[in-house]
Amino acid sequence: MTITAVQVFEPVEISTKLPHRSTPKPPPQVWQASEPPFKGYTPAPSDGYAKSSPSTAIVIDNGSSLLRAGWSFDKAPRVSIPANVARYRDRKLNRTCMYVGWDTYADATTRGQIRNAFEPGTGLVTNWDIMEGVLDYTFLRLGIEGSEGGIGRPVVMTEPVANLSYSRRSGYKILFGEL
Repeated sequence: MTITAVQVFEPVEISTKLPHRSTPKPPPQVWQASEPPFKGYTPAPSDGYAKSSPSTAIVIDNGSSLLRAGWSFDKAPRVSIPANVARYRDRKLNRTCMYVGWDTYADATTRGQIRNAFEPGTGLVTNWDIMEGVLDYTFLRLGIEGSEGGIGRPVVMTEPVANLSYSRRSGYKILFGEL
């Protein structure tokens, strides 16, 4: 092996001084972060149960992002909430607090504890404890107490396409076994 050419690199001087700026540096910009969609307190409309008859159905649409519910005679759903639940232990009050739907975005403590009932990217319910809390809240918002051990009205509930039999059974168990 024979070397035919040689190249020599000369050292480059690095200056630590910054060039003097003729214009001052602009002040930093403050960007406002958007707040989560906390809707505030909205009273539950209680006239639906009074208007209904024992043959009037409760319609529950289990969408992949929002749960919508109402009476069969309504033109629009009375309840439209995300299927979220946030539970945390309040040390000052010494009790467990549970927030459902839009109320989970109320403050930083609840936002850190949000749990979703659906599997991400699908409409399949995978967390049935969360769904039970969401359904309880939904029935309360519709004006149904369920103190007699039942709701006394038929329920029409949607389910995703190709729903698993285990998921369907769990939904039946929550709706008809515990309400």
